[in-house]
Amino acid sequence: MQRTISLVLNKDRVLCDTIFLYNRIVNEHVVYALQYKTLSKTALHHALYEPLRKKYPLFPSALLQCARDHAVEMLKGNKMNICTKKRLDSSIRFDKRSMKVFLQSGEIQFTTIHGRKKYQVKVPEHFSKYFLWEIKSLNVGMNKTHMLVKVVVEGKVAEQSKCSEVLGIDVGLRNFAALSDGQIISSKEINRVKRKYAHLRKIVQSQGTRAAKRKLQNISGRERRFMTHYNHELTKYLASLPYGAFAVEDLKGIRKGRKGKVFNRKRSSWAYAQLRNFLEYKAEEQGKCVILIDPKYTSQQCKNCLYTHKENRKGKIFHCKQCGYRADADINASKNISRRGAKLFFEQAVVNQPYISNISALQSLGTTIKSEA
Repeated sequence: MQRTISLVLNKDRVLCDTIFLYNRIVNEHVVYALQYKTLSKTALHHALYEPLRKKYPLFPSALLQCARDHAVEMLKGNKMNICTKKRLDSSIRFDKRSMKVFLQSGEIQFTTIHGRKKYQVKVPEHFSKYFLWEIKSLNVGMNKTHMLVKVVVEGKVAEQSKCSEVLGIDVGLRNFAALSDGQIISSKEINRVKRKYAHLRKIVQSQGTRAAKRKLQNISGRERRFMTHYNHELTKYLASLPYGAFAVEDLKGIRKGRKGKVFNRKRSSWAYAQLRNFLEYKAEEQGKCVILIDPKYTSQQCKNCLYTHKENRKGKIFHCKQCGYRADADINASKNISRRGAKLFFEQAVVNQPYISNISALQSLGTTIKSEA
């Protein structure tokens, strides 16, 4: 598994010049690839390597090859869009040939247009668990005041958790999360903070002065940092629970459609994707996994008799029209998510485990589903 370590480096003119030249060379590769409609790295190498080495004699050969690969990946990602272009101040990539990282001492070596340069950075203590991991690559970017360094490290995959139960997580706007074990994570504090910043932006934007614009710049990012911290704390707690997997709804495309100004604003600032991403990597570190399930009818289906009807749910209350089961609507949905996730989790176990293990997995899974019912 791979992790990214974010570090901050003092701004350096040599690195800035290297970034500008690197991105210029990437754009030259992009122009050639679009003109001749090719994504072949070999073809780009034969056509541009020698001319670019003569044109930019100070630019290192290893970085030139990184720039070529970067251009090809950009075009593949953009499906050969003719408008593909890299900003001259955007981040660049270093591979093993063009950099050396010593996390324990905080020393980083770069190959630049003026030779090999050494820099000293402060590595936060919470990154110490990655000191023995293998360094795979490194990206360097810049903002107005600092250089931003992102080191990609790779370590061994954690041993699979022995827990076979699946925790269902229903995320929403009224309750930020409802768990199939009966816990509800309220969104009261989140909504309070969002209302505060929305009101503050409204007041400041109405002024239209230079001081107001500076104030907007000062408060920008505060709401985002609050949600990032909140999601980190919540997913850390969820990953520590005694479950082998976590089932969440696949909410891709949830923001499509218009449902009113207020609801659209709340939905647009809903950080459910970040919550899922944080949970995925924190669960992976403990040998657990995150399962995506189809969100259709999870709120309308009874977790007891599986009867599905839109009249089953009315606001916060779920009342099954067939068996009479009553519960909090979000808790009922989370139990449906858990049941569907357990089914997918078992199917995956059947494919990946030997036959004898499958029998025990089936028995434990059956016990889990019965206890949830």
